[in-house]
Amino acid sequence: MSHDTVPELDLVVGSMITVRPEEDRAAYEEEFDSVSVVQDQLRAEGVDIDLLSQPGTELWEGNIERMGALYQLSRLAVRLEQDLDIADVIEDGPVLYEELDRAVTDIWDELTKTRFMHLVNLQGINSYFLPADFEQPVWLPFENEEGEEDSAYFGSSMRLQAELAELGPLLINAGISHQSDAYRCLEVLRDAAANSITTGLPIIVW
Repeated sequence: MSHDTVPELDLVVGSMITVRPEEDRAAYEEEFDSVSVVQDQLRAEGVDIDLLSQPGTELWEGNIERMGALYQLSRLAVRLEQDLDIADVIEDGPVLYEELDRAVTDIWDELTKTRFMHLVNLQGINSYFLPADFEQPVWLPFENEEGEEDSAYFGSSMRLQAELAELGPLLINAGISHQSDAYRCLEVLRDAAANSITTGLPIIVW
């Protein structure tokens, strides 16, 4: 039955414009205009990136089965960085409890800093990693399909790759198995970052 589980997070390395102009001109122009606005907003935040080339391109895809695995990976990263005990993180497993870990939420709330900034601030869908090197993640506001205010997260594929390269050995030294959900999550993100950097296309998390 586990093979029938629908992943909770899908990742794609490809264009934010999902159709080519020759496939559907109206849909292409609508997406082009929307992504152009995002590109301009990012440039206003100091992130210079071309999001309009290679429309309709998708070159890699992967998934993370459970959001809890991503959360556990973030917990482990922050706890190991701060030299805190990780026994309860391992015992809890790859799950999200209502009572979230202050070590993580303090970073989300910008109360503390971490050298794993681009990883830990990835919290789920409406997230992107761009093939550009910038220090601080960026959040851009948008209106969702229900007409409610929401925000999209933009991290750097380069910074994510560097953070994961540092974190991997820390996990192994702490006794985290290569077969654990958290480590498999790291491997998926590492593959996504490598493909994003190689192709010059963003990682799209949805």
